[in-house]
Amino acid sequence: MCSGHHRHGAPDATDRAVLVIFDLDNTLVDSRIDFAGLRRALLDLWETVGPLPAPREQLARLAIPEVVARLRAAAPALADAAWALVTRFETEGLHDARPAPGAARVLAALAARGVRVAVLTNNSRAAAAAALAAGNLMRYVTVLVGREDTPALKPDPAGVRQIVARLGPATVYLVGDSWVDAAAAAAAGVRFVGVGPRRADVEARGFRPWAWVARLEDLLTVDLSA
Repeated sequence: MCSGHHRHGAPDATDRAVLVIFDLDNTLVDSRIDFAGLRRALLDLWETVGPLPAPREQLARLAIPEVVARLRAAAPALADAAWALVTRFETEGLHDARPAPGAARVLAALAARGVRVAVLTNNSRAAAAAALAAGNLMRYVTVLVGREDTPALKPDPAGVRQIVARLGPATVYLVGDSWVDAAAAAAAGVRFVGVGPRRADVEARGFRPWAWVARLEDLLTVDLSA
């Protein structure tokens, strides 16, 4: 069920400037990227040049871009190897990935209301575009920003700000499934709508969602108005 600032029904946003920025993995697309395994692999790589600067369990709480950034700062020579790991796990996890249930219906309904739709992902743009195209979702996306396109990845707000700058003033919502998305939304000053089972983790990190839905399809019951 939904919770937060919303009402049930079908809001009409056609006469308002509204922008919804979606995360990709486990928001629009049910990917199988093994993020825990990727973190372990990155930390294993880091240990090839010396001891880790903090306990593994502490470093494992970081977002993948934060792990890579710290690894690169500690061992610049490992930067290419680190991104190669990210690319391998990403490619494996997005292979044959399916759209989240109701994704096409949600995007089509938003488009019909005049809501602009963008996607912001820490994946490569090519991998994200392929996953969206495979699910017949790309036609609804006005702007797609991948990791090559922005100077800093989520939880940094740079990608959110870049999309807003490209599409112009609007009431902006960021829809995602994790604290990384919540952090980017908070830092950018936009409304975060969480989706899926990880609300407790998001709130445990100090982020309060503007609204939360159990399933992506429930987003259509949230008042995404200006």
